[in-house]
Amino acid sequence: MTRTTRLPAVRLHPRRGRPGPRDSHIGGPLWWPADEPWPRCAEHRDVNRRQLGPYHLVPVAQLTAADFPEIRFPEGADLVQLLWCPDWHDQPHPEGWGQACRLFWRTAADVLNPLPEGEQPEPDTHWDGDMIPLPCVLHPERVTEHSWDEELPDELSPTPGYKVGGSMSWGVTDRPESMDCGEDGCGAPLELFLQLDSYEYEDGGRFQPLGERGLDPTSEAGRAAREPVGMTVGRGGHAGLFVCTADPRHPVSFFTQ
Repeated sequence: MTRTTRLPAVRLHPRRGRPGPRDSHIGGPLWWPADEPWPRCAEHRDVNRRQLGPYHLVPVAQLTAADFPEIRFPEGADLVQLLWCPDWHDQPHPEGWGQACRLFWRTAADVLNPLPEGEQPEPDTHWDGDMIPLPCVLHPERVTEHSWDEELPDELSPTPGYKVGGSMSWGVTDRPESMDCGEDGCGAPLELFLQLDSYEYEDGGRFQPLGERGLDPTSEAGRAAREPVGMTVGRGGHAGLFVCTADPRHPVSFFTQ
């Protein structure tokens, strides 16, 4: 008999738009302190092992406690920001990305002098757009899903697209035997914080919103609905950003499928 675990998740349903710096969003401007240096990634070398960069990290997501009370925020924090390097580093990333992928947990009211949107760094011009999300507003939907198990029927499989919490499908590789925090002396279990996906749904599939089923999949509107964020995750699949259940400020872990 197959056992399953029911897990709460919040499907984000990103759609292209113009989110503000105080909003929850994918790929938009951040509520960033003007006196705090913008993070960069220095983990790049040329063929002769000479240092390249450092390169600005790009904003991937900003989520607020008001919009997402399901997130396990550290005490006093009510805002979380994800930034990463717009270059795929060596795979896999079972123990965090170091400088390449960062979560910032903040108290929004403490940002008294925010960096204006027009002064926030643009991605360095030599990167392609595969890792640079388009600005999207969010339309959260609370769901209950089941943990990944290859024996589960399709109607119980984890949901696709961008989401907070829930479970991730491991259809390309097996789920790692150890999913524990790599911080020295911690070892607490990891949990899925944010799933990122190249596609929100398959055309005609059961996860396609009813209001978008009449779109021509080859049209710009059809592509924007199916691929609103415009990123290619991994080799056109999905990925999970996992955090420590004991302290989400510990280094994140990132797995692609």
